[in-house]
Amino acid sequence: MNQALGFRESLTDAGLAGLYDYWMGLRTSLGRLPRRSEIDPLDLPTDVLPGMIILERNADQRFWCRLAGTKMREIYGFEVTGMYLDQVMPAGPAAFRTGIYQTALDGRCAVFCRLRFSVPGREFVASDRLYVPVLNDDTDEAAVLVGAQRYLMSSEIVGTPDRDGVYSLIVDDTPA
Repeated sequence: MNQALGFRESLTDAGLAGLYDYWMGLRTSLGRLPRRSEIDPLDLPTDVLPGMIILERNADQRFWCRLAGTKMREIYGFEVTGMYLDQVMPAGPAAFRTGIYQTALDGRCAVFCRLRFSVPGREFVASDRLYVPVLNDDTDEAAVLVGAQRYLMSSEIVGTPDRDGVYSLIVDDTPA
């Protein structure tokens, strides 16, 4: 985590910060992670909805996309909803993303990353992403991620990504 800024202060996009604040508010008021059904899209910042994603971790550790916003369909050129992560992207990037998702779910913590990724037939695309874990509706297992993305203009990108395309990866260490 960026100890100098703190996790919340690292979220410079108002929509991503709004999603984090909403999730933290629920987590605080409930005294636990919220359940998927307790997340009300009407309470989320409207600018995160086009880039929103809901992923579910299955028993076989694959991630299934329950919902992908319209901006994701626009970026990828096809509908991502209803697909598994390994159907959407090549094995290497899918394995790396699975690691990010596992960190959020297993640690029951928010994760923010800035990364670039390749979309077939297009230049690289970069985005800021926030993932927050939520509980299944019928168990206390953290197996659902609510995420939001903001796609970046090239002028917003500073630095060089690592070999996985990551510019930054920050894990929230706020006690649960």
